[in-house]
Amino acid sequence: MPERFAKLVNAVQHLFEDMGVDVVAERVLRFLLQEIHCGKTLEEALDEPYVVNNTTPAWRREILERPEVIAAVEEEVEKTFQGRKGDCD
Repeated sequence: MPERFAKLVNAVQHLFEDMGVDVVAERVLRFLLQEIHCGKTLEEALDEPYVVNNTTPAWRREILERPEVIAAVEEEVEKTFQGRKGDCD
């Protein structure tokens, strides 16, 4: 993943401190951010096999039940990727 994701993941990771974010969860967060950047909604990204296979249903449900998390993720993605193209397949 590009280096610019590191700052974004750190910002989002702060939101998940109480959820016990670990290395696997950090990778899932990076994946989610990339998928959202490429045009998917958070809900669609959470349904991706990579996310489903590396998280629990409770983890995914908690993300969706916390509107402040969704808003923060969307805001951070928008800030990070403004004017950037070509990162999606």
